[in-house]
Amino acid sequence: MGSNRLAELELEARREAALQAVTAALSAAVTREQILEAILDDGSRVLRCSAAVAYLLSRSEAGDTLTLVARRGIPDEVVSVLDGVPLSSNYPVARSIREGLPVWVSTQETLAHDFPEFERAVGGAFARQAIVALPLRVGGELVGGLGLAFPETHAFDRGERAFMTTLAERCEAAMERARLYEESQRARAAAEASRAETEALLRSHEIVAGILAHDLKNPLAAVLMNARLLRDFDAERPRTVGRRILASGERMSRMIDQILDWTRLRAGPGWIILERAPCDLGAIADEVVSELRARKGDVPLVVEAHGDLSGSWDADRLAQVVSNLVGNALDHASRPGVSVSIDGRGAEVRLLVANEGRIDDQILPVIFEPFHGRAFGVRAKGRGGGLGLGLYITRQIVLAHGGRVELEPGSGDRVAFAVTLPRSAG
Repeated sequence: MGSNRLAELELEARREAALQAVTAALSAAVTREQILEAILDDGSRVLRCSAAVAYLLSRSEAGDTLTLVARRGIPDEVVSVLDGVPLSSNYPVARSIREGLPVWVSTQETLAHDFPEFERAVGGAFARQAIVALPLRVGGELVGGLGLAFPETHAFDRGERAFMTTLAERCEAAMERARLYEESQRARAAAEASRAETEALLRSHEIVAGILAHDLKNPLAAVLMNARLLRDFDAERPRTVGRRILASGERMSRMIDQILDWTRLRAGPGWIILERAPCDLGAIADEVVSELRARKGDVPLVVEAHGDLSGSWDADRLAQVVSNLVGNALDHASRPGVSVSIDGRGAEVRLLVANEGRIDDQILPVIFEPFHGRAFGVRAKGRGGGLGLGLYITRQIVLAHGGRVELEPGSGDRVAFAVTLPRSAG
């Protein structure tokens, strides 16, 4: 093994140890503010930043602003220009949150050119030749951001970017856990205050499952990061190992996402809030099927579309529906191959996903209930077994759109799920 590769492996080992240390620090934090303080403490030390800031996004009718909740290496005299920053301002963290993407600034010249408003505001208050800004999400919603300053010009290679992005993901997971914990505490207080609301206490059990799922995301993020490095390795065997680890990690990630959706649905009725906008179900299905083809290129996947496939729907949620149904068909098909048909020639749009196979008679009455397969000892093929939540979550999303999903009566070895969607909420 060459000296360069050995140095790379040693660097990855140090980063992994640093991630574990950050995870341990985050586990002791309860509130969002405490979590951001912890990530700046350990993140600044690990990354050797000259300064660091953490913001939470405050929304109001007067305009969205960034509230400074933690800082390191920032003199008192510039706190006033860094706190209460309008989201519309030309600051690196503000842009990162607006666009929902990291901002990487490698040189002082680029910083002065791209962010003159920020440069004028901070002057020479702290050393900065390079800046990184990372957005933070909780439950898919942008809630804040991190800003890191470095005293020297910095190129930010692929490994460093992956490492910093993983740090932000662990911060997000801890913040989501804090949100779930706060919800469980509120549910407990409500149950104790009124006997009529005792079911709120039971909901906390599902929320605890959500907390567990988020804590699982921490080691899983490290597994995926290292698997991608192995996948991109020059030799064939490490690439093969990397692909296997990555496939298993992605399957774990999908299962965790299902647990989170389940706990949110159980934690409160009407959890699925739709963001309707004009979209095309055919385009949504094409994108989902293209992603599945990339993972399972040897399995025939056929898509047929007819008529007007447009409507006012939540595109992300319908992508989840298509992914669940097609993924379910791929897993349970007795022979490789799945057909997807979309018909928009009527007042409603109809999606049909079919495969060869049979459904156990025991499962038919509870096919859309959670954990139906596990309840009867049935395990899926292909991905090594699921949680039995995909069809349940699919049905909740379709119902939220005012539609319906049904298992079509069939004959022989054919299984087909049909989704019917009204084109609008009305």
